[in-house]
Amino acid sequence: MEFEPLDEGKRVGCKPSGPVWPESVDVAGLSLCELRARLGLIKRAEARLAAMKTAALAAYSSRGGEGLARRVVLEELQSSKQQARREVETASQLSRVPETLDALGAGEIPAAHAAQIAKAASEGPVDETVLVEAARREDFGTFSRTLRDHQHEQSGDDGKSLMAKQRERRSMSFFKSSDDGMFVLNGRFDPVAGNRMEAALAAEVRRQRNEGKPGDQTAFDQQMADALENLVCADTGDRKPQGTTLILTADWDALNHKLADARLLDGTPLPVSEALRLACNADIVPTVFDTNNQDLWVGRKHRSATDAQRAALIIRDKHCIGCRRSAVWCEAHHIDEWLSGGRTDIDNLVLVCKSCHHNIHDDGWTVHRNRNGAHELRPPPAPYSDSQSVHARCGPSPPTAEAAYPRSGGKLTTQARGNSNLAA
Repeated sequence: MEFEPLDEGKRVGCKPSGPVWPESVDVAGLSLCELRARLGLIKRAEARLAAMKTAALAAYSSRGGEGLARRVVLEELQSSKQQARREVETASQLSRVPETLDALGAGEIPAAHAAQIAKAASEGPVDETVLVEAARREDFGTFSRTLRDHQHEQSGDDGKSLMAKQRERRSMSFFKSSDDGMFVLNGRFDPVAGNRMEAALAAEVRRQRNEGKPGDQTAFDQQMADALENLVCADTGDRKPQGTTLILTADWDALNHKLADARLLDGTPLPVSEALRLACNADIVPTVFDTNNQDLWVGRKHRSATDAQRAALIIRDKHCIGCRRSAVWCEAHHIDEWLSGGRTDIDNLVLVCKSCHHNIHDDGWTVHRNRNGAHELRPPPAPYSDSQSVHARCGPSPPTAEAAYPRSGGKLTTQARGNSNLAA
């Protein structure tokens, strides 16, 4: 692609397009709205620079070869060997998706979105126009889910080929570091294996917390290390292996009497054949949640969420309603507090991670329900007038596009039997 020079926000021979290169200014004197606008300008400038770097690297690689291009990246960009390999690979992939590269060069989509599209196009068929349009309006997390769904739809075989390619890329390295003698573990796993491993680690971390000493201040990354050690080295002869809990969702095609649109907990599309394989190997139990299932409305009978409620919360909220952390690490929080007479009913519970749970109980954060039925966490009123009026000046944040849990049936859920330590 060609990059025309810019002058005061104008492309040569074109109408004014607005500034692209941010000038150096004293940001201390800018208002919140001006700072926000400046960040948007910087994003567009970074996207344009990324497109220019991609074009230069692709041209260098085509003339001198990938090996020499990686060496140039090491020397000129002062990157690591791993980063240099990624830079050259991404440049090669982007050079094969011209529409994406054009949008990147115009500052319309972020570099990370463009790299995702390019990688997806190298793995299988995609509709580049559809993905570029989505990349223009969606944040990284939302776009990642859109891309996964698109790849699944475009695969032509219910995602079987995509899942197979992901499994082919699985890897793990485990080695002793020469500098301090510590062992280092790195790995990449397909979505099914990753979800099972995450569920196992989350269950083991909760078990350790429940059995630990009161006031234990062990850091979370250390808890994760302890959990992995216990899982790998556990004597399974005297206790049940962890990680057998796996939640899937699927639609029921009443016309053809079969499952459709199977998905993992994180929303990753799953071939129906893979869901059936898991049902055989992981002892998955199908369950339909509806208004007649009293396990979802238990009133004051239990303080802690039931297994059925936790499964329903995971399907409804999908992640922490505050920071969007994975649901397997979340606790069930009573909107109307239990100690104040709150009921353990599905419509009085939300998923929050431990940190966001502390924000609610210790720092005054509150649970709000959007017009679309999704819940979100909101901080307490800001103590400064400038911060309090930012939404009035800049407009409200866009609503979270999450559906509320329906009180009527229609969604088929499969939940594997296994250890499920639920937090109240």
